[in-house]
Amino acid sequence: MVTRQNEYGPQDPVSIALVGIAVVLRTGSCLLEALADQAARVGVPFGSESFDEAAELTGLPYCRQLDLYVDRATKCKADALPFNLAHLAFVS
Repeated sequence: MVTRQNEYGPQDPVSIALVGIAVVLRTGSCLLEALADQAARVGVPFGSESFDEAAELTGLPYCRQLDLYVDRATKCKADALPFNLAHLAFVS
């Protein structure tokens, strides 16, 4: 969970999320790619705890069941299913 601060450094998940969103709004690019590019630019590894937090802030939480970044609704469906059936979260 993010704690509100007066300033956010470039490696902070909030900063990464905001820059990623701004890039998507300006260019129409993929949100996950924009987040990954910004994270790499500031030295935050893809898949790290900070990256996962930034992705979650933008609505793409990491789903351990699927080993993917997915929308919140899909994550909830996958989390509710047994591990061997988690892939069914993608079916309506």
